[in-house]
Amino acid sequence: MSLTLSSEAQSSDTTRCYGVTTLRKIAITLTKGQHCDTLLKLSELQIQNRDTTILLLNDNIQGYKIESSLKESIISRKQQEIDTVNLQLKKTKRNLWLTKAGWLLTTLGLSATTVYFIIH
Repeated sequence: MSLTLSSEAQSSDTTRCYGVTTLRKIAITLTKGQHCDTLLKLSELQIQNRDTTILLLNDNIQGYKIESSLKESIISRKQQEIDTVNLQLKKTKRNLWLTKAGWLLTTLGLSATTVYFIIH
């Protein structure tokens, strides 16, 4: 291939001759096209990386949702236990009060009976 000021390109039956200016424009266009193609490939890789990141983050979110649900379940069960213990505590306090009142009434009754028999 020899270096000349023009180049030939054949398409079907015709031959075209290009000048230096036209060849430079074609070369610049090809370079820009290659640059754009490289940028497109890099952009596609970035999109793939972001898609992968999004999938991983969605998996993390799902894991956190499950963890949160389990914690809420545990809290609910513990609250039920607390409510049950509080109810039992109220019943025990009431029974204790009734027992004390019963002993007091019994003591008063026995004392009154003793005093009644002592006096009569």
